[in-house]
Amino acid sequence: MNNQNFVQLGNRIDQYGNQHQVISELARGGQGVVYRTTDADIAIKQPLGINGEVSRTTDLQKNFENIRVLPIPRNIPISLPLAVLRDEAGYVMRLLSEMEKFGAFELSGTQRVLLERESVPRWLENIDDRTSRLTLMHYGNTGSTKRRFKALSKCASILARLHASGLVYGDISPNNCFMSQMNSRDVWLIDADNLRFEVQKGGSAVYTPRYGAPEVVQGRDQSRPQTDAWAFAVMAFETLTQVHPFIGQRVLLADEGQGGWDVESGENTIGEDLDEKAYGGLLPFIDDEDDDSNQGINGLPRNLVLNTQLVKLFQETLGIGRKEPWTRPGMVYWALELARAHDNSLVCPQCLMSFFLEYIQCPYCEALRPSFAIAKTDRWQMAIQVTSNGIELPHRLFNAFSLEMNDVAQYQIVLDLEKKFVGNAFGTKLLPIGLSFHFFEEGE
Repeated sequence: MNNQNFVQLGNRIDQYGNQHQVISELARGGQGVVYRTTDADIAIKQPLGINGEVSRTTDLQKNFENIRVLPIPRNIPISLPLAVLRDEAGYVMRLLSEMEKFGAFELSGTQRVLLERESVPRWLENIDDRTSRLTLMHYGNTGSTKRRFKALSKCASILARLHASGLVYGDISPNNCFMSQMNSRDVWLIDADNLRFEVQKGGSAVYTPRYGAPEVVQGRDQSRPQTDAWAFAVMAFETLTQVHPFIGQRVLLADEGQGGWDVESGENTIGEDLDEKAYGGLLPFIDDEDDDSNQGINGLPRNLVLNTQLVKLFQETLGIGRKEPWTRPGMVYWALELARAHDNSLVCPQCLMSFFLEYIQCPYCEALRPSFAIAKTDRWQMAIQVTSNGIELPHRLFNAFSLEMNDVAQYQIVLDLEKKFVGNAFGTKLLPIGLSFHFFEEGE
């Protein structure tokens, strides 16, 4: 075991004298690293020094202690400090078992190696490009758009609740957002040490490279709700399209030796590397409707993974919002529209990819659209495509959209798509007036 691993692993003792045995690294962000312990429900978070190694100083203990007295909303799924460490910087936090980080949505090198050992699904046999084929295999294996919409909507809801309380999260990235491994029903943010009030002047800002807002990367401003909105939008776009929203033709063609590109003037804090300038907001959004000079040439087709409302949110945040941060939509709009996109999507039984209702055939494998029903009220509608006893109808179908309650089950039903029948699940309350169901047969 080398020196660095010796520093990272081993025992940690908290302020109450409890010992925690670190067994592996779970996630690493711009400012800290999270470790698993032998207790499946407990993790250790420690800050990183300038050299990228765990900081041994205790100067940050006061900051960790201050987090615990912030007016954080009740029952919000953020892993807050349970106890600070005794002899070094860091804290003990709750960790839900059976969760994985949003980074699982990205096609990593390890996942690529594993996918190459799998047989190619029939619906992908005609795709010659190896990278495209592996990307689609990975996309389907990780829940396609439907699971991504759910996870991102829940993440946006958490951020919106923090912003409504006057707080800023500060460091959104796929390494700090965690979800249930199976269906993303539960989403948690794990990096709480950057939580703070928004202040008009002064303060500080942290960010994970690739996700920092231009005004933060360029040193013009600090962390604010709109910088959270930027980082979230970058993560969401990358998660849904499988391409970073600022790595377009300017960067890719320059990498291939097809000449240099002019970039907008920026602060000296951004290096000469073109990728860095793209991440720092000095190049246009690859889908910018008013500037195609950095047009995207990679990623999944936008019409398959984004609806009209999501396209608009990305344009307002990463297009106009690149230079005018105050125009970026608030997180509540992201939570609302991502939930709506989820509820108006279907999963193809043949290839397991998900797609929007307007497609009569699966746009990936061309199988006929499966049978489904639409539950509808004057507030919301959602597609249901399974025959089951005990299907849950959520709060958002009957009430104004709630950041905390929108996914909570309000009613349970029995649904039979073949017989076009719907009724109350045994022992549950009667369905309300104004709820209707519309049935669609396969390919209809």
